[in-house]
Amino acid sequence: MLRSYSRLFLVCSALILGAACATAPPKSAEEAVRERAQAWLDALMAFDFEGSYQFTTPAYQTAHSVKWYSKNYGGRNMWRSASLGDIRCDESEEFGVCEVDLVLTYRGFNMPDYMTTVVRETWVKSGDDWYTQPRQ
Repeated sequence: MLRSYSRLFLVCSALILGAACATAPPKSAEEAVRERAQAWLDALMAFDFEGSYQFTTPAYQTAHSVKWYSKNYGGRNMWRSASLGDIRCDESEEFGVCEVDLVLTYRGFNMPDYMTTVVRETWVKSGDDWYTQPRQ
């Protein structure tokens, strides 16, 4: 009987230890921002301004409507592609600010070829999440 309890204790201990080891380490600021920025970009590329607006800071949302926000991306219809580039979160633990490079390929009116440019977006931490801070 004691032997079966010992075996049960060992099995339970192994399960608990395995579950504790399986817990994912916390995400770095860069990882968290990349995940949120990609979801924001996916919504923006789908012309889902309501969806991409949800990634703006709470302060921005109290001051600006979705319609106002969408004006920041008035040239979106000329984009051929967009992807995330470098993400820099220098001293983000202290200040909660990251810079995200957005790599855009586009062709404007009367342009024979596509061009690629990099636009820098600022992301800030508010509460437990990261948000984009659109230019005014």
